[in-house]
Amino acid sequence: MTSSGDATAREAMETARLELMECEKEIQSIKDSLKSLAVGAATEAASYNSLKIAVHKVKISGEDEDSSSSAAAVPSTFKIHLSSPIEERTIVQLHDPLDPTADGSYAIFESIETSNALLTIEAYSSEGAEESSKLGVSAAHDLLPLCQDLEKLMSSEIDGETKSSMIDFAIVAAGGVDEEKAVEDVKEESNKGGDDEEVEEGEIKETTTDGDKAEQGEKPAQDMTSDKVQVPMCILSVHLEYTPSPNDKRDSLYDKLNEVSKRKAAAIESLRKSAAAVNRAKTEASSGDTEKSSAAVKSGFLNKPTVGEKSGSSSPPPFWKRWYEKTIGPNAMLWVVGPVAKNYVIFLGVSVFIHYKGDLLALPPPV
Repeated sequence: MTSSGDATAREAMETARLELMECEKEIQSIKDSLKSLAVGAATEAASYNSLKIAVHKVKISGEDEDSSSSAAAVPSTFKIHLSSPIEERTIVQLHDPLDPTADGSYAIFESIETSNALLTIEAYSSEGAEESSKLGVSAAHDLLPLCQDLEKLMSSEIDGETKSSMIDFAIVAAGGVDEEKAVEDVKEESNKGGDDEEVEEGEIKETTTDGDKAEQGEKPAQDMTSDKVQVPMCILSVHLEYTPSPNDKRDSLYDKLNEVSKRKAAAIESLRKSAAAVNRAKTEASSGDTEKSSAAVKSGFLNKPTVGEKSGSSSPPPFWKRWYEKTIGPNAMLWVVGPVAKNYVIFLGVSVFIHYKGDLLALPPPV
């Protein structure tokens, strides 16, 4: 491995080490938060999630200034509808920064099913909120993205943790349906007037079959059912403040813990591979240095060659030396076999002596 490859492996190992340390810190922080949730005994009222809604600003379409300087068409009362649970709240005044907790300036919903909760706002021109004073209604907004967005849960305290967001609601005039009906009536009158046209002399009146009538009948139907672009009469700047329940916080923390644990496992694997690459580079570098450096002392320098070995001749040793090595030399057969054959020779000698001269060993008879 080259020096550049070694540097790359060391850089990857350092990056993996820093990632591992960061994951350890996040895991410890998540565990501390879970312990705080487990230790803190939440009351029954605080065990549910809640959503606080306040209207901060009303802007009339086509005007650059706020609605406070406009005429009486500006909505002053708002009905907040929630689909899950099916509840309704009324706001009778805009949000006042000097008195944010004023009565009628906000609405609070509890025990919200975030999976299918929809929010709708109706605008009224009077405080009575009667149907006669209804100015318009907004489209249904999904609250799931807001309620599940808890990325800042770890950066602040768990108790009282809230997630706020400012959303613009477009209020469409409530008379939009009547206008569409009027357009349909005009189309029907124009279709009826076309049947009374006279045919001049020399012209051929076109006849239509049932199939042509069906085709002609489909086109007006498509025109009547086409989408109509509606211009909002005003835009509401609504402040939504969501407070998750302890169970929601716990689920979010466990999801975060699983993600960080996966990152930690990946960092450990990357660190292991980088360390193996660095060790392999060290081994290759050390073996290359050993091969390149010449040995200071050659092996076998004490075994000096004889004159015959230096000259390269292969003459046999003298006879007396060969006889000595075969008979009584230290490597001769006598010294190798003698210690083993000694026991057999003694055994055979004693056996022959007892066989032929065993009477010499007999004890004399008693006197």
